[in-house]
Amino acid sequence: MVKFFKPQKKEISPKHFALNIVDVDITGRGVARDDKGITWFVPGALSGEEVVVRTVSVKKNGTGEAELISVKKRSDIRISPKCPNHNCGGCSLQHMSVEHEKEFKARGVMRLMKKFLDQAPAEPESVVSGEEYHYRRIARLSVTGDKKEIHLGFREENGKALSEINECCVLQPELSALIPDLRELLQKISNYKLIGHVELVKADNIVAVMFRCIADLSHADIVMLTEFGNDKRIAVYVQTRHVKGKEDLEDREELQLLNPDILEGEKGLFYQIEGCKIYFVPGDFIQINAEINSLMIDKVQSYLNLNSEDKILDLFCGLGNFTLPLAKRCNHVYGIEGVWNMVKEAQLNAEYNSIDNADFYVHDLTDDFEKTLWAKSTFNKVLLDPGRAGAEKVMNYLVKRKPETIVYVSCNPLTLVRDISVAVNKGYSVL
Repeated sequence: MVKFFKPQKKEISPKHFALNIVDVDITGRGVARDDKGITWFVPGALSGEEVVVRTVSVKKNGTGEAELISVKKRSDIRISPKCPNHNCGGCSLQHMSVEHEKEFKARGVMRLMKKFLDQAPAEPESVVSGEEYHYRRIARLSVTGDKKEIHLGFREENGKALSEINECCVLQPELSALIPDLRELLQKISNYKLIGHVELVKADNIVAVMFRCIADLSHADIVMLTEFGNDKRIAVYVQTRHVKGKEDLEDREELQLLNPDILEGEKGLFYQIEGCKIYFVPGDFIQINAEINSLMIDKVQSYLNLNSEDKILDLFCGLGNFTLPLAKRCNHVYGIEGVWNMVKEAQLNAEYNSIDNADFYVHDLTDDFEKTLWAKSTFNKVLLDPGRAGAEKVMNYLVKRKPETIVYVSCNPLTLVRDISVAVNKGYSVL
């Protein structure tokens, strides 16, 4: 008797399950709901897709996060990522085109505003964007390894595994090209475990690399890093955190430029914007995309509608990225920032650029500040550019002062909507 082989239907692993993606949230995660009423968020999935996933976590509020295992039915808008390292944790949306990404982000912000504000916002005036690749001028790479091999790359989205890379298509080419050389250099370090991560920076005047260390490197290692910088024509910094106790850790950090002559007489790293030189050091916050930064500054100035009589309050001002260009077009600017060293650098940047109508103050804007000198000053327009945590306390203060215009630059739509709802409830309109 002849027996014919009949392939068995492939079954999903008990740890895996299928979902139908019905939407995409503001961060780009696919959204699905199962027959148990759990709402699942799936990074990398698109609306209309049938996917196989694995549970990462489930919360008591009835939501869960799942890892995408495979796509059974693809969306028409899914594309193949250009980058071979697209799951590295550095990027999360390379499976969709830039045009679709802009569309869903704009739609997501509009949906949040409609849901949480009493007034329906107007359609976005425009969605600005820049080059799709080779735009990022700063990156932080993690370092791990063993006696045989050093691994250098980005932490994956869950923050646990390290995805090793040899190149990065969103980094500026000069930075991407350094990655293999840095891995080879780290292999020669006498104790690689002293280096937690490596920061790459492309300033307007030079490329810089910072090695973040938990203790002093040996003299031989310092000589080797210095020679590497001189050979590659890059500035090499070492930042050392002396952990002798758990208190005052930030005060125990030291930053040293190993080859200062490489700067050829410049005061340090800098980028130029609106005719201003903004000096900074590795580790400072700067906008990662120079092209978008320039467009944002143009938009902010347009929305503030500046004149020579205006007095501006710039909250979360950092190095003076917005403050100094604004100062050239108004009567006075007050810049407030919670990081002491950045306030000092902002003051120096004002001096270097011969700007004398900008004052800078250091204050934690999540703390009480209404009795401070700057909070009692006179201003008629406000710019704020907070971190992901937003500016809830600041908004409660601003609505009491009633400035005529508030421009809010945000990297987190959720806290943006939460904060501007405070102003909307006091009679402000979203334009």
